Amino acid sequence: MSALTTARRANPRARRPARYAIAIAIAVALSLVLVASSILNYIYLDTVAGRTSLYGLLAVALIAMGTFIGVRAAARDPAVRRRDFIRAAVLLGLAALFWLLLIDVFIFTDAAGPRVAAVCALACLPTTAFGLWVVRRIDRNEKEPWRLVLVAAAWGAVVATSLVIWAESLWQDIAIRTLVPGPGFDVSTAFSAGILEELAKGSAVVLLFLVMRNEFDDVVDGIVYGAAVGLGFNFMESVAYMTNLYAIFAPDGVGGYAAGFQWYARQVLGLFFGHATYTAFVGAGVGIARQLPTTRKKLIAIAAGFIVAIAAHFSWDAWINLFPIVQNNFLILEIHLRTLIMTGPFTAAVIALLLLGLHIESQALADQFRKEAALGSGAIMPDEVPILMSPWRRFRQRLRALGRGGLRAYVRLARLQTAQVDLAMERWHRERQEVDTPLEAEQELRSQVISLRKQLAA
Repeated sequence: MSALTTARRANPRARRPARYAIAIAIAVALSLVLVASSILNYIYLDTVAGRTSLYGLLAVALIAMGTFIGVRAAARDPAVRRRDFIRAAVLLGLAALFWLLLIDVFIFTDAAGPRVAAVCALACLPTTAFGLWVVRRIDRNEKEPWRLVLVAAAWGAVVATSLVIWAESLWQDIAIRTLVPGPGFDVSTAFSAGILEELAKGSAVVLLFLVMRNEFDDVVDGIVYGAAVGLGFNFMESVAYMTNLYAIFAPDGVGGYAAGFQWYARQVLGLFFGHATYTAFVGAGVGIARQLPTTRKKLIAIAAGFIVAIAAHFSWDAWINLFPIVQNNFLILEIHLRTLIMTGPFTAAVIALLLLGLHIESQALADQFRKEAALGSGAIMPDEVPILMSPWRRFRQRLRALGRGGLRAYVRLARLQTAQVDLAMERWHRERQEVDTPLEAEQELRSQVISLRKQLAA
């Protein structure tokens, strides 16, 4: 919501909350881990892993710069905001492209060829974009800004995969040296994926929460951002697996089939039944922590989200290792059944959390709509309350405005409704003592609503 922006304008010299210091500490720790793992990979592993580690730091730096500029832009004047958003988008796009080229050039492209790598990446773009559109749409009360959803996806695609590649390289090297092939090695592989990947993706969610806490209203927003991080990770992982398997099976003439099967398994069947589900649990834990009163309860909620995410991920990888997929006529049926049986219950649990969160959020917003209307400030009129309480009725009202006044009227009404929801959300958090913005932020939001109402009537 826009409370952070209005708070900064109302009180520009306000002291930054302690959570920013925590975010900086986590970012520094992750940076040290990245640098240390890069050095260890370069010393103890082959030159491919070493070059990937060293050059990958540039992609991570671009992501950090893009995130900083994008978050800062939300609090700047409209005259420079658009320019900063464009800069942030360019940096995030360059980071994703650089990292995509890096892992393909140094790991798979030499065998598969750049054309195959490009086709695999292009094949994953529409499905990933669809997934991000869906997770953003599920928050029917207050949709998250596209810029932040894309930032979350970029962190999942670049930063999380960077941490995972380097950490799993070391883990596997240690496992190969200390464990013999068999159940112990298989369980170690499943644990490495579940623990390292969810810690990497979850760290991105926690960092985004600390930096953009005003955008994490509750469990619903946490699920949205967690799933966005998971979808970004899934995109990069899908491209890597597709290109790798194409290179492996190309000599047998079935490289295209192998890559196509990976695309279907990860980008269609596993688009939501996979990383999006796992990291959504981390986001749910963070979203719940957002509304808990004590630090101890917050930490328990976040830890619970991580534990469930790791357990869900481990269950899938353990199943695959203990019962590998057999190339037979029932392969397609088998992968569907395994996905539904192993990941389906966890996805259902995420959906249940989402529906419960939406219900609580809708009830709270309806209460705040009525209270603001009774206040008589002019921001929300009594006859608008039933419309604002229903996303479908809000949409129908915008369609009527489109028919009467064209696209301009539609856009102005949409902005008015969004500001009214932001005001209600700000009131809800303030009533529960969950905000660190000054009281002037609420009044600024109220003034913004009244100003938009006048523009609509003009």
